[in-house]
Amino acid sequence: MEEPKPLNSVAEFHKTFKHPILESPQIPSEDRCKLRVSLIAEELKELEEAIEANDLVEVADALADIQYVLSGAILEFGLGDKFKALFEEVQRSNMSKTCKSMEEAEATRQHYMDKDGTESYIEESDGHFLVYRSADNKTLKSVKYSPADLKSILADDL
Repeated sequence: MEEPKPLNSVAEFHKTFKHPILESPQIPSEDRCKLRVSLIAEELKELEEAIEANDLVEVADALADIQYVLSGAILEFGLGDKFKALFEEVQRSNMSKTCKSMEEAEATRQHYMDKDGTESYIEESDGHFLVYRSADNKTLKSVKYSPADLKSILADDL
């Protein structure tokens, strides 16, 4: 898949229109935070409406706009230079939800059954064993799941 370069493209937009790009991670002013949340909510509403209307063009527009607004928020919170590392850490963590063996998958399934009676099933995919909640097909985390450690990436800025 070819990917866009949203942070760099949106940075160009922000510079052109004199919108904030913070150089270090921080929480912007309350007004700017409210604006960012409002912009994301507005684009999310447009996505919901596009899906409801079964309009793929509007879905594409809303998704692109969400990416644009999200990239602007990343820049405005001063996370631009750290976002690659933050995203990769979240990806590493998310992939640790998979089980490396059938034994690990069975242990995971048993863990959720013992914990709260959650029924689940196992599927193999690309050499991974995936455990899904039976009720809604939600991915369940492996017993060897490793949470994202974003704090260490931001440690110098906290």
